[in-house]
Amino acid sequence: MFRLCTFGGCFLERDGRRLDGLSAQRKGFGLLARLAAAGDAGLSRDAAAASLWPESDEIRAAASLKQQVHSLRQQLGDPDVLLGPATLRLNPELVTSDVAEFRTALKRGDVDAAVALYTGPFLDGFLIRGADPFERWAAAERAILAGQFDDALEQLGDRASTRGDWLAAAQWWRRRQATDPLSGRVAVQLMRALDRSGDRAAAVRHANVHAELLRQELGPSATFRAVSDFAAELARAPVVPVAGDGPIGATDAGADSQAFRRDKRDVQPTATATGPDQPIGASPATAAVIAPPVARAQPRRVALLVGCMLAVVAVGGYVAWRAMAQRGLQASPVATSGPTSPVSARSVAVLPFANTSGDAADEPFADGLTDELIGALGQVAGLKVTPRTSAFALKGKGLDVRTAADTLGVATALEGSVRRAGDRLRITVALVSAAENRVLWSESYDRERRDIFAVQREIALAVVRALRVTIDSAAAVRTVRRSPADHVAYELFMRGEFYRLRLSTDGLQRSIAFFEQAIARDPTFARAHAGLADAHALLVLFGARPPMEGFRRARRSAVTALSLDSTLAQAHASLGHIEMAHDWSWASADRRLARGLALDPMSTTIRVWRGLWLLDQRRFDESAALLERALIDDPLAAPISLTLGRIYVSTRRPDRAIPYLTRAIELNARFSLAHNQLGYALLQQGRTTDAITAFERAAVLGGARDSAELAGAYAITGRRDDAQRIVRTLAASARVRYVSPLALAIAYTGLGDIDAAFRSLEQAYGEHAAGMDAIAITTPLQPLHSDPRWKRLLDRMNLPT
Repeated sequence: MFRLCTFGGCFLERDGRRLDGLSAQRKGFGLLARLAAAGDAGLSRDAAAASLWPESDEIRAAASLKQQVHSLRQQLGDPDVLLGPATLRLNPELVTSDVAEFRTALKRGDVDAAVALYTGPFLDGFLIRGADPFERWAAAERAILAGQFDDALEQLGDRASTRGDWLAAAQWWRRRQATDPLSGRVAVQLMRALDRSGDRAAAVRHANVHAELLRQELGPSATFRAVSDFAAELARAPVVPVAGDGPIGATDAGADSQAFRRDKRDVQPTATATGPDQPIGASPATAAVIAPPVARAQPRRVALLVGCMLAVVAVGGYVAWRAMAQRGLQASPVATSGPTSPVSARSVAVLPFANTSGDAADEPFADGLTDELIGALGQVAGLKVTPRTSAFALKGKGLDVRTAADTLGVATALEGSVRRAGDRLRITVALVSAAENRVLWSESYDRERRDIFAVQREIALAVVRALRVTIDSAAAVRTVRRSPADHVAYELFMRGEFYRLRLSTDGLQRSIAFFEQAIARDPTFARAHAGLADAHALLVLFGARPPMEGFRRARRSAVTALSLDSTLAQAHASLGHIEMAHDWSWASADRRLARGLALDPMSTTIRVWRGLWLLDQRRFDESAALLERALIDDPLAAPISLTLGRIYVSTRRPDRAIPYLTRAIELNARFSLAHNQLGYALLQQGRTTDAITAFERAAVLGGARDSAELAGAYAITGRRDDAQRIVRTLAASARVRYVSPLALAIAYTGLGDIDAAFRSLEQAYGEHAAGMDAIAITTPLQPLHSDPRWKRLLDRMNLPT
């Protein structure tokens, strides 16, 4: 039995096995898709010919169709797969399709089955060049099916609400919001379900994110009153969040993106009552607003993919890459302040490979292949390679290769796709010159999964040859050594990396499980041990694990990784980060980070950690110089812009800090530390109201430390009652779950309770709490600097005063 799959792509299966070897022309699949959508009614030969061969006259188009039908029957091995002399139909006894099954499920009222069948937009990414009538039909059919899918999601949400299963209702409405992020009606339904499920804080956060998305996409005056009114109803009292899913600025980018439709009638461009940047009806404590008024691009009609708002890397990041692509990086408030670099002819960006398997479970494999190629090419002397952070910032954004290359400051871009079917791989790659918009080299690889390592090496060497860069044998050897012998362990590792890079508590826990499975299959897999080390350390920084336990596990994994591969940059850097953040062994950490940077000079993570080490040591100019150079190579890396902003906040240069922090927020609107640092910069400028709004935004997004810094800001601006309420909540939480004593020290400092602040600092010192390495430059602790106990504490930590 044949089955045509049209949701999320277009391919054919036989008895559950994908037919990648099918040699039918693209128009053959287009004909099958049209017949599948037509169902029992079929499609006239005239309509089919006119749709697929519009450039031909009627006689030639009819002949082409006849030849295509014959070819399909031959290749599928049965003359009866297509029925009808005048009206063509698929033989339902031999061929079925997901689109037919979807419509049948809806007809019988089985919306669960229908939703399960809809794995992506109809014929997503499937194009037939020169067949405009077919493309118009596909677009119309895609919109109809997407609307039916939306309706099915809403039915499931309503049913779950009716039976009182609010957790399930929230999940269905969250999926529905992903298909139409601007819909205020859907936002209210999701907020209601979240609230009734017991997560009122998440409901309020969603209102704030929705309001921010409206402003980013439709202008500062756009609002949806029902959302803000409902948020105000939920938040009569000030919101005091004490825990978040992720760390400072963390996001979960794992939700699948899909095309969405927007009903502009949901949005009322109305002036707000609380200020031009706040949603109507939202209380100041819950308004998710970037405080300072910054220049915005004019509202533009969205025609690209946007992921689920609660899981996407950012509302602001989506706008930032698009604005940068349109106006060039030189228009950035930061790019003009630093050095510029001419585009080298021997420079390349590896754009995230497309997963064309039709299975979201293969996404980590496609991302992993992209990572491997970035790493392999990054080892070639004389070749500039865009780091992962900036390359993946453009994932799913629909930019053409030239625009992507211009945005990233490279002369060439490598793009490709990966399709998996059982144990077979099909990888297609093309190296494109940005200036000439010309393909320099392209190739397709049909291999077994176990051959993936050889394919990676072949692609990397082919790119090097196409760019006429000399590669030595040592670099080639290092490229090979990146991979383990066991391809199953390697795939488990790639899944671990996929979830680690989501930067959420849940994602890190899942990554740990995959890394441990990879290590169980291949205990000598050094990179899996290094990934495990980073995941354990990040859980500490997120506040999800006490420091002693988390850093102990991280250290063990990092040491194991180095014992297996002493040239692994990530392992050196991980151990150096532990020695800096937990051990306060400054000299050893410096050596480790320097070694990691020597092995991988383009690593965003290592550059930021090295910049933070210099910042901890109050070597401000060196830190700024390092990171400004890094920003030239990695222009879309929010952590670099954030750290530069933090440097200038620490040196009380808010005019320099604000452009960097604004840029970090544009790239990642959920970067809570960027909002916090922006708050301090605004306080330094005397812009109290804007500063408080920035701190409140951080508290909504982040965890206990963000709430503590909000308390400190409230206290020093006269809102002591609100500050004390937050401190009581934090103290109560600390009795049942881990809350860093450093957070409490920050709150007590703001309230002026210096003795309590030092007691909390002593506790933080005793447990080596995360963040203690940076106390010398932690802005809210500055009121403690004149106390003799402060110098004694820094002396014990060997920190400069």
